[in-house]
Amino acid sequence: MALQLVIPLCLAFGGLVAVGFGQEKEKPNLSFGIPQDLEIDLVSVPDSVGSGGKQAPTGADSKTSQEGRWLRIDVPFATVKKITPEIKFKFFLEGYEVVEGEKGAKDTEKFVVLTGEVTYRDVPKGGKHFAGMFLPPASTFRFAGLKPGGEADWSSRKMNLRVEAIDQGSPVEEFFDLQGDREKGLSGRGGKKDPDWHKSPDAQEGTGVLLPINETPFWPKDYKRYPQLKKP
Repeated sequence: MALQLVIPLCLAFGGLVAVGFGQEKEKPNLSFGIPQDLEIDLVSVPDSVGSGGKQAPTGADSKTSQEGRWLRIDVPFATVKKITPEIKFKFFLEGYEVVEGEKGAKDTEKFVVLTGEVTYRDVPKGGKHFAGMFLPPASTFRFAGLKPGGEADWSSRKMNLRVEAIDQGSPVEEFFDLQGDREKGLSGRGGKKDPDWHKSPDAQEGTGVLLPINETPFWPKDYKRYPQLKKP
């Protein structure tokens, strides 16, 4: 009699377990686009924004003045919900700062991780939004390293870029990693062999070096490109 009771109970329990394991994992609200859809380039301030007003000081270096080229980074992402109240993005960008040699010594460079954060609110459902950050001309010049024209390594996608997201206070499991599909990043850092390059003990973090669009001359001309910004 006892055996007859145990068998049905085991079958019932087994059925519950099977149902539990068979349930599909809930699809995340936010997903990043593929690296090929990343838009990253060195751009000048539009004439309609940069023209007029007072001129730059005489003798100002065109590379480092506000008239110089900005590094613009637009990372694609998609959302499923009709409206997502708040999404926060944190960017990590590989860079190198020149250390000037003293008393005839050669200049060297040190590894830096440039960071910045941007938060959007009331993001509507969409298959291709952009999270954008900017590196000002003087900072682009400063962190391009010793290589002549080294700033082009960013726009040619040779440097590492990682972007993490927080959806309504909860960290999103997926992240954007420009070099993540490679065994090794093009700069020698990153890739599958070095996924935590942005946490390297060799790196110095440049907090807040990357800027959201509302802290650049591209605002408000290009405000339509991004979801609604949340004020700090």
